[in-house]
Amino acid sequence: MADVPAQPAQTAPASASPPTTPIVFVKYYEKGSTDISADQIAVALAARGWRARSIPVRELPALRDGIAIFIKTSRLDHLLRAKARGNRLVLDVHDTVVFKRHIKNRWLYDALIFKNRRQLADFGRRGRLDRIIYHQWDARYGPNRAPSDRLSIGFLGEPRSFALWGQIPGVECIPSSDWFAQAPRFNCHLSVRQPGRDFLYKPNLKVSTAAVCEAVLITTRDESAVELLGEDYPFYCGTTREEILAAIERARAAFGQEPWVEALRRLRQVRELTHLDRVLDRYEDLFRDLTPAAEEQL
Repeated sequence: MADVPAQPAQTAPASASPPTTPIVFVKYYEKGSTDISADQIAVALAARGWRARSIPVRELPALRDGIAIFIKTSRLDHLLRAKARGNRLVLDVHDTVVFKRHIKNRWLYDALIFKNRRQLADFGRRGRLDRIIYHQWDARYGPNRAPSDRLSIGFLGEPRSFALWGQIPGVECIPSSDWFAQAPRFNCHLSVRQPGRDFLYKPNLKVSTAAVCEAVLITTRDESAVELLGEDYPFYCGTTREEILAAIERARAAFGQEPWVEALRRLRQVRELTHLDRVLDRYEDLFRDLTPAAEEQL
């Protein structure tokens, strides 16, 4: 597995009492990305003692002298007014750079949160507090309950993200409405990122989901997969039907054998790296870097 990306130096020990700075995660819409990047993180930070909550953008004017983390998008007038009220501004880039060539209004942000090294390398700003914070795995997943004597493969995604949806024999394709209910049936997950910006910038959720499900992942050699699993992970595949079928046969032949065991070992490391507690530690580092004066009062 690749080394954990370097993080800015922590300004206070993680065990220190959190500052009183109010923190809001700002949502312009409700969907899966705001659930995992805003709602889950805000609730967990509040449980650690931070004054954190997730809000719709209409509630942003009430924030004073706080930290506002915008999820994926923003409006210039909202940023300028929030800045004028003494707030520090952060953007969770998420997968925005898959669809857009630049990050709008980035000059106004005190920090940008990226999801892999390639995002940071291509869009990070020298001398700023920009950093990588991985997506945590969703606690609604758990270890699979698939048969222990044979391969059971699922693609957890959406038809728009997989051109071969329903066309790979032996692979069940599960849409978002059924992910949590159906995931326990699979001891192997498939992830296929297409060449281009998906390959470069898509975040790590498919890797961390396989990890928490204790399922081997057959995946393209995209940037997030290689960053977390290493160059020599045993079950990489190409993007064509023939390449995917060949990788499935390799996994079938290796079931329970050394390559299979090694893949699960790497995914256990990913499970630890993308555990919510580890992710929260990174958020706490960021907040303390953004509010060094508050630490002097602890």
